[in-house]
Amino acid sequence: MYWLGPLLGGLLAGLLYDLVFAVNASVDKAKAFFSRRDYDDSQFDEHGRRKTKEQEETAEAGQSLKESAAV
Repeated sequence: MYWLGPLLGGLLAGLLYDLVFAVNASVDKAKAFFSRRDYDDSQFDEHGRRKTKEQEETAEAGQSLKESAAV
């Protein structure tokens, strides 16, 4: 019984941070979190707006360049 409070508090704190206090927090991001099964934080940019296909492709290309440079 004593472990229930800290677990629920930690869960609530994580949700509040990610959806309210984070730099990229937005209403659209919170709506997607509660309404979509396939929610992924990486689908949102630094302003909390959903990324376009072009932005996602650019990010993937940049990631693959970093990986190839590290090898």
